[in-house]
Amino acid sequence: MSERAYAALPGHALKRVRLGGLEAIYHAPSGITHLLAEPVPELLDALDAVGAGTFVTAERLVAQIARRFDLLGDDPQERPETVLGERLAELAALGLVRVRAQA
Repeated sequence: MSERAYAALPGHALKRVRLGGLEAIYHAPSGITHLLAEPVPELLDALDAVGAGTFVTAERLVAQIARRFDLLGDDPQERPETVLGERLAELAALGLVRVRAQA
């Protein structure tokens, strides 16, 4: 079974501007601007902290950001790694992060 891992894009690929509680994120390669709310900017920051091109699993990223954020959701049966993995997959579908499958 393979597990997905995610990485930040190079710094020049995204231009980010805070707009109150939202963030406008311009994806230079596609020319598309996304208007996104928390926790997306924080997830992108966490991936940036790991380093562009360094792939991490949702589980490893949860361990990194759990120190800063309360990761308990509404459903106590839902693992934070699962929810974070879903958000990262959505970001990958938008082209805002890189994804690869790990063996």
